[in-house]
Amino acid sequence: MLPINHILCAVDYSRTSWYAFEYAYDTAVTRNASLTVIHVVNTNAEISSTSFKQLEEELSNWVAAKNPEKITIKQDILFGIPYTEILEAINYLKPDLVVLGNKGHNIHEHFFIGHVAEKVLNLTDLPVLLIKARKENQA
Repeated sequence: MLPINHILCAVDYSRTSWYAFEYAYDTAVTRNASLTVIHVVNTNAEISSTSFKQLEEELSNWVAAKNPEKITIKQDILFGIPYTEILEAINYLKPDLVVLGNKGHNIHEHFFIGHVAEKVLNLTDLPVLLIKARKENQA
């Protein structure tokens, strides 16, 4: 099995991306790998510094809610077309594994609508793990 030293996980705060984050987190802990979590704001519009701080705080709170091991998790907010920004993050960060929710959305914008995950999967040579949300009645 190839080593996994760095994991990139893109989230949109949906239930599906929560499960993707849990998987990425647990894999990072098990493999003693570093973890980077990104959120892409699908917009070309200018955003105020207050709004940006709110996005940063939301991501920090979201990540902190699932970090009992208190590992170091790098976080970043990116702006643009989600699959493009994820691919640029892959090229810049050079992770060993990319973890995405298969489908999801948040209250701000649609994010993983299937085609984003599919584009990332098809446009990178890295291993991409797509996580589906569990049904409500599953543990």
